[in-house]
Amino acid sequence: MPQNKLLLPKILINSVPKSGTNLLTQIIKGIPKIYQGPYFGSGHENKVLNLKQGEMVISHIGYDSLFSKELQSRSIKQVFIYRDLRDVAVSMVYFINDKLHDHPLYTVFQKRLLNFEDQLNAVILGIDLIGKEKVNKWGLKNRYPGIHEEFHMIYEWRKDPTVCSLCYEDLINNESRDKVILKIIDYLWEDLNGLGIEKCDVLNLMKNNIDPEKSFTFRQGKAGSWREEFTETNKRNFKKTTGDFLIDLGYEVNNDW
Repeated sequence: MPQNKLLLPKILINSVPKSGTNLLTQIIKGIPKIYQGPYFGSGHENKVLNLKQGEMVISHIGYDSLFSKELQSRSIKQVFIYRDLRDVAVSMVYFINDKLHDHPLYTVFQKRLLNFEDQLNAVILGIDLIGKEKVNKWGLKNRYPGIHEEFHMIYEWRKDPTVCSLCYEDLINNESRDKVILKIIDYLWEDLNGLGIEKCDVLNLMKNNIDPEKSFTFRQGKAGSWREEFTETNKRNFKKTTGDFLIDLGYEVNNDW
């Protein structure tokens, strides 16, 4: 790969949490000379705009049309990944219990809601915080709003034509993974001739950099694992709070699931 960094893109990896962020990061870091910058949380969009050539950063930023235009004006490429919100909800419960102990719901799960069904309901429906639960670094003083309310604006990026939107389920499918990675390559470079490298070689470099064992947040990564965890009550509550969201995303054709 040539050393000329002017040929390297500036990349924002934006994602719905628990949707394969680390998998996508590993894939893009397989591109020679791409280096990873800091994670930027919501509210730090201005820092994202200062990306350098060859730099890649990660965030979970909700859709904003003005921010989208700023990214375009600075030639920053956004690769966005999302996942079935039901699997995101299940993964969040496990992640909070096992690793994310500073999340406001961790204390709720440890002290008040001790079984998985109730914990999943809290993630789906939201829950009022009481007592010491209100003292947290996340800034939630009274209530956790529920996962659809918390994340639905991030999903809106999939409608932005300037963004390379990826479905997590396609990325972990052996039959579709190469096609998805080629989509990323075509998005990052209109023409690979200036790089002096074949597209198939870039594909292999990106694909061969995948290593789930190096991911702190990786648990199972399966698609559709919600079916093993959702009770009928969880299903009713999810449908009540999300409406036709899954249909709009293409995960269901109706609400009879």
